[in-house]
Amino acid sequence: MADYGAYHEFVSRFVGPLVMGGRVEVRAPVGPGVLGAWENPPDLDATLVTRIADTARAHLAKIGPVGSITGLPLDALALALAWHNLLAMTHPEVRARRGLRRKTRQWCAAMIEWAGEAHTRGEVAMRHGLLHGLTRLRRVDTHVEFWAGYADFVGVAPPSSLVAWPKLRRVQERRTSVPLFELLGALELDEQDDDDDLTTVARAALALSPLTDFETADRPPAMAFAWTAPGLNVLTDDALRGAAQRVLLARGTSALRAVEQATLAAVKREELPEACARWLLRFHLETLLTEALSARPTAPETRPQSAAPEKPAAQGTAASQPLATDAAHRLGHARVARWTHMPIEVVQRALPVDPNRPMPKDSPSVALLQRAKALEVRT
Repeated sequence: MADYGAYHEFVSRFVGPLVMGGRVEVRAPVGPGVLGAWENPPDLDATLVTRIADTARAHLAKIGPVGSITGLPLDALALALAWHNLLAMTHPEVRARRGLRRKTRQWCAAMIEWAGEAHTRGEVAMRHGLLHGLTRLRRVDTHVEFWAGYADFVGVAPPSSLVAWPKLRRVQERRTSVPLFELLGALELDEQDDDDDLTTVARAALALSPLTDFETADRPPAMAFAWTAPGLNVLTDDALRGAAQRVLLARGTSALRAVEQATLAAVKREELPEACARWLLRFHLETLLTEALSARPTAPETRPQSAAPEKPAAQGTAASQPLATDAAHRLGHARVARWTHMPIEVVQRALPVDPNRPMPKDSPSVALLQRAKALEVRT
């Protein structure tokens, strides 16, 4: 991969389109040896780097004050390179090449280990700034039928000579858009082999960019969201915790439910420390309040006359966040206000009491409340 190993080509062909939009080029897997040469890249295009950083900064500004971006740090590029290699291995022609899979797995593992966990708000932000485009990534496959037969093109456009004169040569094209996690399904093997398994590598790469991990929380069960050390560390930073909540709320109910399920699974593990349980409880309560406060009713002058009266905002949060809703109901307004450091008047307005709501016998929040030492629950 001599013609693609240069810093400028990787940034311009893969990182740039991933961040700014456009056609992302994925070629043969790259070894981790290039990272040493990229510490001081000889062919640095400052204009391109500035454009990428500005686009990443604009995206991050939508989710909160999570840090400034002035360049492309090598740890973020190492994660991007690992994703390039994983995407390269989703091509049908390399699925059965066990030797290449094993080598790519070793290369990606080395890149992930080299990147390590993010230690600052800026590092977390920069990683998500570069990788948030993964959620929009699609591979377009084209099936072409013509008078003499058919041909399939995976991730590339068919040659113009093949599709010329469509009426005369009876040419028909059918395009299929394959989203990211459907692509990553190609990394799974029919027979489990730890040396060839790439799904664990993909999960590890996601975990090292916690905000990207949250943004893809509603992914398929094979790579289901789970709480990891980098994700839990994010909860201890006010700005990053708020960014994670806004990312989840933007994704919708499926992402919120996936994270709540991950919390229930984490609480069942005996090794979960009390401090982590307390941060998880605060995170879910704050997310519940954010969703409730964001659900603004329609203004009276613009509401159709036949429309039914608006329900309290908090009633809409029960379906998307049953764990947090139940926890708030059991704690009461005063305790929720103390846990979230919010004025009690705001909590009362966001989470109005429903006197007709029965207390469930098998509460989903009891285990979390007990582990967090937030409430003594009689059994």
